[in-house]
Amino acid sequence: MKKFRGVLGLILLSSHFLNAQVDEELDSLETVKLQDVVVTGQYSAQSVNKSLYQVEIISADDIKNQAGNTIADVLNQNLNLKIDQNPGSGDSTINLMGFSGDYVKVLIDNIPLVADTGFGNNIDLTKINLDNVERIEIVKGAMGVDYGSNALAGIINIITKKSAKTDWKINFMVQEETVGNEYDWYEDGGVTKGKGRHIQALNISKRLGTDWVINAGFNRNDFQGFWGSLKGKKHFEQDFKRGYEWLPKEQWNSFASINYRTKNFSAFYKVTNLTEEINFYNDVIIPVETNGERTFKANDKDYFTNRWVHHLNLQTKLFDRVQYDGDFSFQTQERKSQTYQYDIPARAEIARDEKKEFLSTKVYYSRGTFSKFLDRKFFDFQVGYEFEFNKGFANEFADSFEFSDNVDKEIGTYAGFASAEFHTNFGFSVRPGFRVSFSNKFENQYNYSVSMKYNLTDHSNIRAVIGTANRYPSFSELYSYQVDVNHSILGDENLVPEDGYSTSIQWNNRNKWDNFRMENNISTMYLHLENKIELIQLDPLRPDYLFKNIDKAVTWGITTEHRFWYDNWNLNVGASLFGDSRAIHSNNFKAAKADLNSENNDKFLYNFQVNAALNYSIPSWATTLSVYYKYTGKSSQYVIDLQNSTSNYTAYKLAKRDDYNMLNAAIRKGFYNNRFEVTLGARNILDVTSITDESLVGEGHTGSAGSDVQLFYGRSYFLKLVYNLEF
Repeated sequence: MKKFRGVLGLILLSSHFLNAQVDEELDSLETVKLQDVVVTGQYSAQSVNKSLYQVEIISADDIKNQAGNTIADVLNQNLNLKIDQNPGSGDSTINLMGFSGDYVKVLIDNIPLVADTGFGNNIDLTKINLDNVERIEIVKGAMGVDYGSNALAGIINIITKKSAKTDWKINFMVQEETVGNEYDWYEDGGVTKGKGRHIQALNISKRLGTDWVINAGFNRNDFQGFWGSLKGKKHFEQDFKRGYEWLPKEQWNSFASINYRTKNFSAFYKVTNLTEEINFYNDVIIPVETNGERTFKANDKDYFTNRWVHHLNLQTKLFDRVQYDGDFSFQTQERKSQTYQYDIPARAEIARDEKKEFLSTKVYYSRGTFSKFLDRKFFDFQVGYEFEFNKGFANEFADSFEFSDNVDKEIGTYAGFASAEFHTNFGFSVRPGFRVSFSNKFENQYNYSVSMKYNLTDHSNIRAVIGTANRYPSFSELYSYQVDVNHSILGDENLVPEDGYSTSIQWNNRNKWDNFRMENNISTMYLHLENKIELIQLDPLRPDYLFKNIDKAVTWGITTEHRFWYDNWNLNVGASLFGDSRAIHSNNFKAAKADLNSENNDKFLYNFQVNAALNYSIPSWATTLSVYYKYTGKSSQYVIDLQNSTSNYTAYKLAKRDDYNMLNAAIRKGFYNNRFEVTLGARNILDVTSITDESLVGEGHTGSAGSDVQLFYGRSYFLKLVYNLEF
């Protein structure tokens, strides 16, 4: 995997500029800054202030100021949004308002992305790089009508760049970053890298006349792992110190796209490829003496991911009036593993097995909308369809889950949805919506929503949204079967989809006085989920688990966010207080030996967060200084109290988790009219590594005495060099 295996070939399909609609729609947005234009949940691109949904934006400048390479690098600064990192697998998944990545739909240019356990949900954010990203749009709350299953907590829509202002644009980037206090450029005489994070990227765009734009690029992210208290792959003493606390991995992301746009028609085709290799190093095998020499060996393992995404979008006018926006996508992801025996002192492989496929997914997807049926400013409606066909495979041993046999299943879902927008001349707008979903596996699902917006003044408005969403069970929840002497984990093919809804009220106010601008947002949200799927421990004294629809989950809270601009200063500050409640209903789970209602307190448990971002620009120096801060308060959850539980009675206790602070800072400086750009900074300046957690964070509601949970690998420094050439 040390050589480029992505795709930079010529694409022969026509394409579109997703964010742009027909020319007359763009003309109405000429006075709106690009970062204030949104497309998520809209009939067409429009100002964020006119949207019936409250849309949060992470702009291209925000990404640059943080030197973000993957989406996981930049999302962690947002309120009520947390990145759950797994040092063992290297994955980073999202947690939004207390709900895991299973309830957050991640889109790229409005289409979901394939992943290990689902389609659009529970995405490993480190596998999405930001080289070609224009902005990230976030909508919090149920979006089931517009985006279907798994959209209860919200939507994250990554909008990529598609236009070109000049005939040629070439962008080359190199970024070097320490991993905690570990870094070196080369070791072993320059043969292999040793420590740190090493990133290179190249992006090229070319305009062909006035209608065509071609883009292509690649990104290599070489993370050499975090040694921490361990001693790396070359260590051969039998002290359980061989390996890494955070596993090494190397990723190649590549893409090619072609865009075509005229007044009433636009088309966009893009193909992307991800290849990833993760290296796991095992403990040393008891040495064997051969011909008077002792050989130190280890049974190591590599994991490989190969993902292809094809996306075609068409926008056109039908009958010279109706606006059609259609997406078509074919995606595949294969995961393989390969074991080998390694002679540690000799630095040589003794034997390597064939690669073994343990998970694969193929997805056919299409989504289309029809709007602008009537030439009326006060009324419009939209009808749409969504089609998803998911074919999943897992062999008998699929990494973290086992199956009774090779599993080869197909799940198809089909949906139709409709909504209408009413606008009055006194500032009130309302948008009701409805969706019906059909499946070859589950019963029909119905989603509803009503979005309202009222302009209190010319610079102040209030929004109210209520919407529903459901979540289909994942592949592992349905079909896993893992039984051994240590524990058992069983899936359940009779699981039913989860049902949820959310309500929210948001107030927005914008003011401007000469060089001073201010924006204030205050919002409150309530989320309710029934039939939540959990991995339940059947007997608190035995490690036997089963997936079941048993839980009710409720979250509610309030958020306040404020932005200030004065001359070259930009300050964002915010705070949130959110509480969640989990209730287990024994009448929904007859197989449990334990009394699941016992001591399972469903009171709200609250978490407080604060964030701030300060940017100061010096135009004459082409320099921007940025500081980002976030405080995540103490949290708690109810877990099984093993000391007071019996085979027929389950006792619960409250387990607490410590608070922590994150602080990042960077200086970005442009040279030669910003053709050359340097960014120097530090992440995790306060050097947070682990916190105390009184529960074993995981599934099954189990817990134990307090222990340290590793969150990050400590303070890191980075240097990013970018060269831009336009002509």
